[in-house]
Amino acid sequence: MARQRLKPGEHGKIFIYQTPGGQWRAKTRLRLMDGTETQVSRVGRSADAARLNVQAALAERLDVPQGSGALRPASKVGLAARQWINELREQSTWPNPPILPQTVDEYERLLANHLVPYLGKLRLNELTPAVCQDWINALIQKGKSGPHDLVVTAAQVRGAFRQVLDRAIVHDAMRYNPADKITTPKRKQPDPKALTVNDVYRLRRAVRDWETSRKGRPGPKPTGHLPAAVDVMLGTGLRIGEVMSLLWGDVNLTEDGLPTISVASTMVDIKGQGTVRQAHTKTAAGRRTIIIPKFTVEALKAIRPATTTDDMPVFPARRFKNGTVALKPQTTHNVRRTLRDALELAKMPGEVHPHLLRSTVATFVAREQGVADAAALLGHKINAGVTGRHYIERLQLAPDTSEVLQALIEIGEAEARAEESGGREEDLSDDGAFRANEVAGLTDGRANSQNEAAQTPEATPRGAAPSSRPRQRALFD
Repeated sequence: MARQRLKPGEHGKIFIYQTPGGQWRAKTRLRLMDGTETQVSRVGRSADAARLNVQAALAERLDVPQGSGALRPASKVGLAARQWINELREQSTWPNPPILPQTVDEYERLLANHLVPYLGKLRLNELTPAVCQDWINALIQKGKSGPHDLVVTAAQVRGAFRQVLDRAIVHDAMRYNPADKITTPKRKQPDPKALTVNDVYRLRRAVRDWETSRKGRPGPKPTGHLPAAVDVMLGTGLRIGEVMSLLWGDVNLTEDGLPTISVASTMVDIKGQGTVRQAHTKTAAGRRTIIIPKFTVEALKAIRPATTTDDMPVFPARRFKNGTVALKPQTTHNVRRTLRDALELAKMPGEVHPHLLRSTVATFVAREQGVADAAALLGHKINAGVTGRHYIERLQLAPDTSEVLQALIEIGEAEARAEESGGREEDLSDDGAFRANEVAGLTDGRANSQNEAAQTPEATPRGAAPSSRPRQRALFD
């Protein structure tokens, strides 16, 4: 009589017999989940013990992952990481992709630098929570002896590694994720910094002095792009990538309405492509239109060519002798380099970086008009729950902060004029006296910043007289 064909996961009749040595042995046939058949045999001191032992062995065999055609339990961690990166890179090309190419590049860098050198040659079935924890411990220990503590890096690479192993579970190469048990140090709470109004004045002065110093020297003629870029960041709170991606079609400087900048793109670095203009912002909330202050309008008018087109970059990579420009934006790396040169010339090395300008704008606006307006200006998502997700049409016009940011510049200029004239007690114009008094209030109010911040007045509507508008004194403590 032919033996009954077993289905995957089934076992045959368990046969039990006593061996010549006196032990009891139980054995049976088992068809694994991949269709292959094997024999399972165990011994015991009694027939019942042998039966229980073989039943435990059957359960263990059926729970062992079998893997897929792409990944198996014996595959190495390095292969699993490479397959995950390749899968993400493919997904980044989908319509409405779940992940951006630059994010894939960052994951690849993290795994290549901090995972593969340590665990890359281990097999997936050799990973245990202890092995994974030892890897993180070694990474943190390495940070103790270096210039950076690697706490943030450890958390980031742990998150990426968990996703690598989650994919291995999908491919039936693992049954559980040992990286789930990893413990990493707590991250430090962010401590945002902001420039003072005097620092802002010194910065604007430094970039203009640097631009002037280039006149008459060999090489490309000064373009005024660095001072304009700094003023755009100070007048809008934009990221440097968003500033460099601006086209003249995004800028409205007409006299018959409010001057605005529409933010709809950013510059990103993508492996194999270099720095490119990405036709969407970092997040959906980043799409916004910003009313810009007077000093930003003047800076943009100073660099605007006589003839512009909507697809012409505001900050082109190159301007030709005949007045035309390359239809390619400057890279963020170039702007950072020229900013460092300007700060070196002004003996301010390392004092300012582009993101500090964004923090400065956020701090100034938050203390004058509230955190919600600062978040909307910066393009951050404001959580309104189900109501916001499903019922409220999102307003893409950011709150009008132009007067607040104009004051950021004017207060610094008034302070500089007062110092240059020998003190605030000197005779100044009415406007200068008002600004100098504000600066005095700023200085005197720093000791009571917390109390005054709690009593911040509401912003005056656009068009109100400057002297009728009380301002927050403790702006940058």
